[in-house]
Amino acid sequence: MHDLLTKWHPEDDPLTREQVDILISLLNGSLTEKGLEGFLIVCSRFVDEYGHHRTNELANIFKTHHEAGRNALLHSLEYLWEWVGGMDTYEKMYPVTIIPPKPAFPQFKIIGIEHLSDQLYRVLDSSSKVYPTEEYVVDYIQRTGRLPSVPRQRHPVRRSKPRYHWCTYDKHHDPESTREALQILPEWSDCKLRASILTSKIKRSAYVAFNGDRLDPNNSKLRFYKYYYEPHAQDHPPFVGGGAQISLEGSPLVDLLEIWDDSSRKWRVVCSD
Repeated sequence: MHDLLTKWHPEDDPLTREQVDILISLLNGSLTEKGLEGFLIVCSRFVDEYGHHRTNELANIFKTHHEAGRNALLHSLEYLWEWVGGMDTYEKMYPVTIIPPKPAFPQFKIIGIEHLSDQLYRVLDSSSKVYPTEEYVVDYIQRTGRLPSVPRQRHPVRRSKPRYHWCTYDKHHDPESTREALQILPEWSDCKLRASILTSKIKRSAYVAFNGDRLDPNNSKLRFYKYYYEPHAQDHPPFVGGGAQISLEGSPLVDLLEIWDDSSRKWRVVCSD
């Protein structure tokens, strides 16, 4: 495996080598050449702006303490290899250039999400509206049984920041603990609306979450700036963070919709499938 690493990373970067060693450990010796090459396509995006990498967080996203989780991680990496056509095709088709500015963001689809968790949870603002109709999201979900639509990602690499539904594996006792775990700022959401989504209904719609700014403050032509994978929320102190983050495309079916009742301090069911 390290021979393949040297082939695509002849500079023998110690950080990349450490990432590969962690991956081998997570997969308990089941890593394939396709899987490793798929990982090398995305591994640099697990390195944050401070030079620390977050490869070990894949353990919780893919739940690699179970065989099903290890299989899901391996299949996801192999799918990525197939989606981009391998490292050689990826480098030819999606070059990253500065002049002219041309970013490229490889997307990491989770294959086998239904084997990792029965449900995902999408937290929303209770007064949010659907663009551009201005219908309240709570009314839209009751009417359609789905989350509002976001684009499906037809291509493995994006030149601009994609839009997703940000979800998590765990539901929390109240909006405050939700905000803490997922680091949701008050100006973003009151966290008082919660949709439960069955993973059996979104088998090919989930991705490893990312963090990124749309615009480079020094170059307005760049459409995606400082992006990296963020499996766990951790970049908005003073909130504790640590909650798992999963991205969903499309308009997922909602199994259960709940709203927070301030008077009773409980979640109240709005509708269910």
